[in-house]
Amino acid sequence: MGPRPRRRALSLILYALSASPSLANTSHAAPAQPPPTDGPHKTTKRPRARPASQDSPHRADRRTIVVTASRTEERLGDAAVVVEVVTRAEIEASGAENLAEILEEQPGVQIAPGARGGAGGLGIRMLGLDPQHTLILVDGLRATGRLNGVIDLTRFTSEGIRQVEVIKGPASVLYGSDAMAGVVNLITRDAEAPFAAEAHATYGSFNTVDTSGLLALRRGRWRSRLSGGFHRSDGFDLDPSTATTNAPAGYTAGVAQRTVYEPHREFRLISTAEYQQRDLRGVIEEGGGATFDRRNFTRIFSASLSPERLWDAPARLRVRGHYTRFSDLALLDQRGDDELDRLEHTLDQLFQAIAQYDHQIGRHELSVGAEGTVELLHTPRLPDGARSRERLALYLQDEWQLTRGGPVAARLIAGVRLDADSLFGVYPMPRLALRVDPHPRWTMRASYGRGFRAPSFRELFLEFPNPSVGYTIRGDPNLAPESSWGGLGGVEWRPRPWLDLGVNAFHNRLRDLIIIDTSDALGNWKYTNIGAARTQGLELSANARGGPLHLGASYTLTDTRDLLLGEPLPGRSLHQASLLLSLRAPKIDTHLNVRAKLFGRQLYYGEADERAVTAPFATLDLRLSQPIRRILDAFIGVDNVLNAGDPRYIPLTPRSFYAGLNARY
Repeated sequence: MGPRPRRRALSLILYALSASPSLANTSHAAPAQPPPTDGPHKTTKRPRARPASQDSPHRADRRTIVVTASRTEERLGDAAVVVEVVTRAEIEASGAENLAEILEEQPGVQIAPGARGGAGGLGIRMLGLDPQHTLILVDGLRATGRLNGVIDLTRFTSEGIRQVEVIKGPASVLYGSDAMAGVVNLITRDAEAPFAAEAHATYGSFNTVDTSGLLALRRGRWRSRLSGGFHRSDGFDLDPSTATTNAPAGYTAGVAQRTVYEPHREFRLISTAEYQQRDLRGVIEEGGGATFDRRNFTRIFSASLSPERLWDAPARLRVRGHYTRFSDLALLDQRGDDELDRLEHTLDQLFQAIAQYDHQIGRHELSVGAEGTVELLHTPRLPDGARSRERLALYLQDEWQLTRGGPVAARLIAGVRLDADSLFGVYPMPRLALRVDPHPRWTMRASYGRGFRAPSFRELFLEFPNPSVGYTIRGDPNLAPESSWGGLGGVEWRPRPWLDLGVNAFHNRLRDLIIIDTSDALGNWKYTNIGAARTQGLELSANARGGPLHLGASYTLTDTRDLLLGEPLPGRSLHQASLLLSLRAPKIDTHLNVRAKLFGRQLYYGEADERAVTAPFATLDLRLSQPIRRILDAFIGVDNVLNAGDPRYIPLTPRSFYAGLNARY
């Protein structure tokens, strides 16, 4: 979909503990929700929480159920590793229309464009690492379809998202490749009432239109949800003096369903299917003066089937099958000439199968799983036009309750995963995590583990001549995986029922990073394993609530270093901060959201090793909503009130206005 003129990115976004819980607050800030729709009637973890009132999108409650931390359902307050959760209530309160807009409000997260002219969409940076180092999941299953190395977050529209779970730090021990910086898992919505219907419509600057709807039924042994939406925009161009556009014009339309059948309490069957179509258009300029009109017509289909068997041990076996087909037709039409015109069809297909068995033995909660994937890629940029890869993985995790009863609670989690890839061989990944609760008001967490990223088809086999500029980029089939060792640790303190404070530190060291070697003066460039980097930092957060008022603040220090050049990594702010004010009028229920964000200087590299350092800048977003009767809400808002950003390095969406209606039954 074309970027919506809302909190658009290239920015490092920090969102204080509020509409999305911060690191200091992850055990307590998220509102209670009904248990995840992937969860069984009972689990091998602690008993499932009872649903609580959702009268406030910022209500703190430890009973929210999460699944990403251990691939098994558990209460958010019991998770041994830090989990940041954005609930459905928080998504609606923020007005976010897609995953990029949801995630940009998370502390320590940057939403960045993938390519010039908006062709690559928007990706995510976490812990100072690039988009290819964060794994995107939908209901625990891999998303595919990278363009220019980036999975476009704007294609995941919000109407079907129930909650978003974010794990920071190496998570390859459970999820394998690409989870070096962490994991973002979209949990889709389920039917939670006998009948439900929703409708949403927004109109804003740049002729942006967002419409969506949902129907849900729950009858006896089955329940089903059907949702869909249409999203379009004219895009925008921050610098009329050049032909290149900053965000494409176009539309995204899609429909999705989720059905659950439970013939008895010991068995359930979950099926999902989704189809999406996108048509995006922009303009890019290449070296040598060539200008291209670019059009991407994309069709995405995915389906999954998940049978689940429960026993009274307690034990559970879950088997999941998943298929995704990503088809993109890209047209580059050179203005004034036909010599450099290109029409490229990319077809990426992913088959995934997972089996996981959970069993509790005394103080030990064991999870053992096997995962197999097959990926098929067809594109003219590969020498033979097509490639395939197969991967088989085995993983084991033990969560050991070190203490039982007494004033101090402690748990140790040890896990290991072994990936065997048809293109590079076998790769092991261990992780240790410790959680200690010395007092009901204190929580301490620490984890350390290994992450890796398998070389992509593009990096292994690419054959891409660019005659307009005079270079050719080639892949290297002998590339090794990128790898990292990383650790996170932190303390959460709840001195008062209405106040949460926290501090967290992280450190990652990366080796064998894959970069393009441009040292050849004749333009014969290639991918190679010569990169090395370090990222480290500190996150501070505070969250206070009292009656109708909610205040949240956070500060993030992100220190990055290219260990070969001795320079900071480009596009990262050393200092970032944010402030949230949320106020709900008690009687009339008017809701005001104010978000302010401050970003420090950022380093960028241009042509011929040109260096540029941007000035600090701030963004400000306002949103006001008002219930009208019982089933209707009206809202208005303005994003980027201060009109921050610049065309070359920080192409934020200019100041933009929007208004709309939500209806639900």
